Amino acid sequence: MKGYLYAFAEGGRWSACVTISREVDLAYRLDDDFRRAAEAEAGCDGEGAARRPGGRADVVLLLDEPLPLGIAFAAAELFARRAGRVQGEAGAARLLRACVREAEPRSGWPGLAGLNRSFGREQPAGDVRRIVAVRFGQASASGEREARALAAAAREAAAALEGRALLRSEALALLGAAGPAPARWSAAFADAALQLAALLGRLRLGSAIARGDGVRGRRRKRRCLRCGSGEAHMRRTPCAACGSVCAYCEACLLLGRCRECTLLISGIPEGGASVRMRTADELPPIPARLERWGLSPAQSDAAAAALRWLESADGDTDRGISGQLQQTVARMASRFGIAGAAARKQTARSVHTYGAERPPFLLWAVTGAGKTEMMFTLIDSVLARGGKAMVATPRRDVVLELEPRIRKAFPEHTVAALHGASREKWTNADITLATTHQAIRFAAGFELVVIDELDAFPYHNNPMLQYAAAKCVMPGGHRVLLSATPPAQLRRAAARGRLPHARIPVRFHGFPLPVPVEIRVPPVREMIRRRSVPDKLRKAIAASLSRGAQVFVFVPRISDTGPAATLLGTICPPDAVIGYTSSQDEQRTETVMRFRRRELRVLVTTTILERGVTIPRSDVFVLDADAPLFDEASLEQMAGRAGRSKDDPHGRVYFCAPHATRAQRAAIRQIREMNALAAARGYIRKETLAAVGKQEARAGGMMHR
Repeated sequence: MKGYLYAFAEGGRWSACVTISREVDLAYRLDDDFRRAAEAEAGCDGEGAARRPGGRADVVLLLDEPLPLGIAFAAAELFARRAGRVQGEAGAARLLRACVREAEPRSGWPGLAGLNRSFGREQPAGDVRRIVAVRFGQASASGEREARALAAAAREAAAALEGRALLRSEALALLGAAGPAPARWSAAFADAALQLAALLGRLRLGSAIARGDGVRGRRRKRRCLRCGSGEAHMRRTPCAACGSVCAYCEACLLLGRCRECTLLISGIPEGGASVRMRTADELPPIPARLERWGLSPAQSDAAAAALRWLESADGDTDRGISGQLQQTVARMASRFGIAGAAARKQTARSVHTYGAERPPFLLWAVTGAGKTEMMFTLIDSVLARGGKAMVATPRRDVVLELEPRIRKAFPEHTVAALHGASREKWTNADITLATTHQAIRFAAGFELVVIDELDAFPYHNNPMLQYAAAKCVMPGGHRVLLSATPPAQLRRAAARGRLPHARIPVRFHGFPLPVPVEIRVPPVREMIRRRSVPDKLRKAIAASLSRGAQVFVFVPRISDTGPAATLLGTICPPDAVIGYTSSQDEQRTETVMRFRRRELRVLVTTTILERGVTIPRSDVFVLDADAPLFDEASLEQMAGRAGRSKDDPHGRVYFCAPHATRAQRAAIRQIREMNALAAARGYIRKETLAAVGKQEARAGGMMHR
């Protein structure tokens, strides 16, 4: 896509802007009647006037040739840095041409000449570009009626895009789906409405790929403003859309082709949560609100701590901001030509924009503790005060698991469930439940963002998804992290008092966590090759089936799921139907549903089902528990599938491997520590814990015979 670069003088000061609809900008900058009619229809008050980038101009210097958006926005940034030295129209025109020359790709780029030749063009000649001067009174709109109609469309578009960060194609799809008359949102009309909304301060328009600071003649570092990916994920190819060498973000390919010449539209609301939301003083006391959810003592204590944090005054906003983030934002401020006190203010605003003004709150709860019910209390607080909430989770399976529970808990509110196959992509809801990949399409749209299962793949150690989740938070908003196995750095921060948190060491039913029993057996592939199952493993599986439990069998490799299921079929009773699934199983959802309905008694799977799936009466067998894939967190999550129901709290867990590993020992130690902590806090009776210990000892002795 291409846009027009122009400079305008307002009160003797020069500024530069980029427009995708030059007629709208010329009318807005130079026609008082158009401007007043548009602002009146859009409802711009004093606050709206303060948000707008400029007033009526005396003259507009328009570059008559459209430029690729990436080049146009880069040139505008360069102009903003040097505008203080501009004197007169001639000086502004010279600076405009110079900024374009510097922004265009030139020497030092390997293969650039060949890429340009593929378009039949030579190196750009920025010094001969034609600049048209349009003065006050020379631009006129079609009329007040047309101005008001366009302003109404701009207001409608801004409302639909609030809290989102979408590429132009996605924005057009949203407007076509949300508008009362989809046919009216043609590309040209939508561009005009979006441009006017940006001039009115309701939207932000920019290039999807931003150029970083660099030295002229050298390759500049790029950054994707949609997903946060840096230069490592940038690739450069000839672009048919803009006719230039264009960088694109490799990480964004699955969610839309994000290029340097692609328009990114950000509907970031002004004011933030602190302005939009009502105070908590109008709500009932916290204990009264917690009664609605029927929480256990441990859940109530943790939920009360999280609510006090959520509803407290913001305090020092600089606390919890990482040094890396501050440096990043400072560089952004510098790139926009902001220095000194203004840079510090811009840094604070940017940090607030992306939800990092306060450290998040960590709910560290064991598997089966009832994190979902505790999450409901936080969502309820935000909704009661007029806000919106997002629950982001790494996996689609968890989204499908949570959706009916959230709809049942909040029947009076709208709920949108977003994942790869979702049809609710453009739904504007009070509660948004989404995979973390879908969070890329939002920006500063929620007063509360809850990250569930933050230690799970693909969210864990993925900077792109972490950036996407953080930027969903409104200024003044809050993030809550949920995990049974938080990463080590979060554990250390919590232990040192640097991260507000609540620890829930016991499940909602008040019984201790099942402690895994170690069984020494050959590797699963050797058992498959020999077509035999050791007696210890066979007896343990038979005992689980005889007590009416369903059996999870975890294996580290997808290729082993089918053969392992076939092998287990030789030792299980004929009525015990066995199934298997993995991330490559197209029928995974149906297989899991059959397991829930007890049509399957044994399910062989991979770590794809290590979390988010609850079976009332189940036992867990981890084959090849010594595999490198099974780290401490993964083993704890798999063990957490057992004993989750109050009707069967003493589920059984077995780590089956030729030998013990550090990860196995660490997982068992962590489970025992949580049980001890729960007993120390009075959540578990010591007699119950002692009885469970005796059962564990008997089971371990039997397995080692």
